Amino acid sequence: MKVIIADDHRIVREGLRWMLVDRDDIEIVGEAANGRELLDLVTETDADICLLDVRMPEMGGLEALERLQEVAPGLRVIILTMHDQPAYLRRTIELGAAGYVLKNTGREELVKALEVVARGDAYLQGELARPLVSELVEDEEGRRLLDERERRVLQLVARGLDNRAIGEEIGTSEATVKNVLGSVFEALGVKTRAEAVAVGLRLGIIE
Repeated sequence: MKVIIADDHRIVREGLRWMLVDRDDIEIVGEAANGRELLDLVTETDADICLLDVRMPEMGGLEALERLQEVAPGLRVIILTMHDQPAYLRRTIELGAAGYVLKNTGREELVKALEVVARGDAYLQGELARPLVSELVEDEEGRRLLDERERRVLQLVARGLDNRAIGEEIGTSEATVKNVLGSVFEALGVKTRAEAVAVGLRLGIIE
């Protein structure tokens, strides 16, 4: 896989390069110190993945991430930051990030994130999942977006069960399952079962 590193601190970029230099399957094809440099760089390389810092001068990571969806829609982005606040994670997911890893992570975790994202899946660093997901399933007023039954139904949808089979599994009617799914769609802002599963997986609500 071909990787770009975007971080305003040279020591961080050099550290990341050092962590990955002995991997035959990983090639660092460019470095950027801010979002503007990154946007220029992606047009000159055929990178697969970008390790992207959130806070950078001139153009920060979030603005760059939004722009990348237009100029390099096929580029997979892993946010690499010191910020573990749910608001950052929520926003990066909305903007299309495929992974979120803290800068204090070790080499093994970083490589794992790259491998997972390279094969088309999303990656959320393990230690972040529980506290951040608990925030992500609440709205700004603290109300839960998905209750336990809704999560259970969505998990069964992910397993491929239809409404009748889900009703039999959880001991309720097919009509009730349909109503629960309607609530799930509304909470997650989606219109189809496939979209609901994709969002649920990305947020870590289901497995």
